[in-house]
Amino acid sequence: MIMPKDIHLSKVSIRRVMGETEYATDDVLMESLSTMRALLDVPIGKYVRDLVNGVVDTISFTKDEPYYYFFARRFQDSLSVSIKDVERIIEFSVPLRDAEKMLIA
Repeated sequence: MIMPKDIHLSKVSIRRVMGETEYATDDVLMESLSTMRALLDVPIGKYVRDLVNGVVDTISFTKDEPYYYFFARRFQDSLSVSIKDVERIIEFSVPLRDAEKMLIA
C-alpha cells in the first residue's frame, strides 16, 4: 500500500469481545470527537485546550447515561486519548502539533 508522505495515521484499537485494530486519519478522529461532544454535550474542546496549553497533564470524566468514559493524557510531544462506551474502547495518540485540530468550541 502506498501512502502519501504528508498523512499522519493513528492506530485506533477498538476492543469488544474480540479485539480489532483499525487505522484512521487524525481528521476522522477529530470529527468523531466533535460528534461525541455534540451528542453528549461535553466540552471536549476545553479539555483538550487545557491539555495542549499545559494547564493540566491528564483529564478524565465519566457519564452514566449514556455510559461514556473519556481519559486524555499529555505527554512531552503527544496527546493520548481513551474513550469507552457501552460497546467499545477507542484509544489513539495524536502529536501535540496536530492536537490543535481538536480545539473545537
